[in-house]
Amino acid sequence: MAVEKMHLVNIMARLDNLDSFLEDLIEIDEFDQVDALRQIQNREFSITSNEANIEKTEDFNNIESFEKLDPNFLKKLEDMKEFLNLKDSTHGKKIDNEKLEYLYNILDEKINEKKKLEERNIKLEEYIRNLRALENEDIDINKVQKLNYFSYRLGEVSKDGRFILKNNYESIPSLIIHLKENDPDIEINKQALGDIYNIDKETKKLRDDTDKILENEKANVNKISIELNEEYDKKTKNDSSKLYDDILSKANVESKNIEEFYKQQKSETEKIYKDKKDSIIKDFFQKIIK
Repeated sequence: MAVEKMHLVNIMARLDNLDSFLEDLIEIDEFDQVDALRQIQNREFSITSNEANIEKTEDFNNIESFEKLDPNFLKKLEDMKEFLNLKDSTHGKKIDNEKLEYLYNILDEKINEKKKLEERNIKLEEYIRNLRALENEDIDINKVQKLNYFSYRLGEVSKDGRFILKNNYESIPSLIIHLKENDPDIEINKQALGDIYNIDKETKKLRDDTDKILENEKANVNKISIELNEEYDKKTKNDSSKLYDDILSKANVESKNIEEFYKQQKSETEKIYKDKKDSIIKDFFQKIIK
């Protein structure tokens, strides 16, 4: 293996020409960049002190580091590179922020949609791996999914997670099946899974029977309630009719009594008037004549 001698090159240029000059250096691919500002601070980057370099020496006081690229800018570049399936190239051209933003805004929706599809694809691939692992052990995922009173999870457990599970089996109310080749406990676990199927089935049957009984009782209660309401309405109606008839009957009796009393008073008044009429008229005329 040959070892090539390296040389440190100090470069200074006008800012107007610096961008294009650096692009040319990058395309040559023979230069490794070194932080010049740090070298100046460490006095490793120097200029010969003479009359011709006075202005350059003074300019050292105004030297600043390059403005760091915004991480979001770099992320957008990476997103577009991945979306457009672009390869690294030594013949690329610099693109300014405005053009990048314009291009990114055009592709943004598609980039996000692609990311969502990729995430969904990862989940589907994981799901397929889990299905294949279940099929290898003759475990029917459809029966597991149709369990009514048991939930399930598929996934991988880390080494630390397996250690925690192993030391807490007795306190975990779950059936844990390790889907690995030649698992000595797989038949026992499959038998336990069959017991879970039976428990779930019997629990579902018991729940259905209980719901049916409750539904029948509810229907009977509603029926009795309706009958009681009808009987109450009927009784209330009959009592109201009887009360109304009693009031009318009592009113008729009172009306007759009042009418008889009126006739009696009228008769007595007429009798008194008739008896006193002549006497009253006679007394009246005598008073007038006098």
